[in-house]
Amino acid sequence: MNSFEKPQCYCCEKIATTKDHIPPKCFFPKKKDLSDGNHDYTNNLITVPACSDHNNSRSKDDEYTAAVIAMASTSSLALTLFKSKWVRALLRREGLLGKRIFLTAKSARVISRKNRVLIPYNTTAISCEMQRIERVIESIARALYYLESGYTKKCTGSCIIKSPKFLNRDLSYSQDAYILDPINQAFIHLEKYQELGLARKGKNPDVFYYQFFKTTDKNFVIRMVFYNDFTFLVYLQEKESMSSSIIFTV
Repeated sequence: MNSFEKPQCYCCEKIATTKDHIPPKCFFPKKKDLSDGNHDYTNNLITVPACSDHNNSRSKDDEYTAAVIAMASTSSLALTLFKSKWVRALLRREGLLGKRIFLTAKSARVISRKNRVLIPYNTTAISCEMQRIERVIESIARALYYLESGYTKKCTGSCIIKSPKFLNRDLSYSQDAYILDPINQAFIHLEKYQELGLARKGKNPDVFYYQFFKTTDKNFVIRMVFYNDFTFLVYLQEKESMSSSIIFTV
């Protein structure tokens, strides 16, 4: 794209008429959402060119996903944000958002893993609407791919979304969690030793940062981390192919 061409929307072929925040702005606390009121995380947000349809098409999904991630994260920032912003949101509009989230809530005892130690604890379990969450995360991933390409390439292939944070319905760890853990650790290792340029990207890393990695089969993995706790690994295929394995060379 030359300097005279108007960029297209990150999600379709239309000429962009606006900009979409990536992740959506509702993920980021405002001053009024924080007890000290000294930091505004809504500055220096990532944006990508978008058409009006795709900029406004998933606002309810954005809110649902942001609330679930904040509620399920263990960081103090996420907890503060949930108590201040999302509790208000759950109570307004006749409580529709709250009903969607807490309709399936139940008391549960689960096992947490920390430094290979299993720790049982009591909590509340909810059944997430994964299709809504995956729509939001996929949109973020495709937007980041477009951003990384300098607005010259879009990912038109499949998008595989995984997170080790989600449990099976019986509250056991999913098989994905055990598979994803070494991949997640590979990202941490590569970042720590400054290998393959795996730097954290994002001006507000306490809320969101991402890492972009090209795999040996010329596809891409994006590691997204919300509130320094809630991780998604997104595998993007530039073009549809028979293989869907994630291959790392560390």
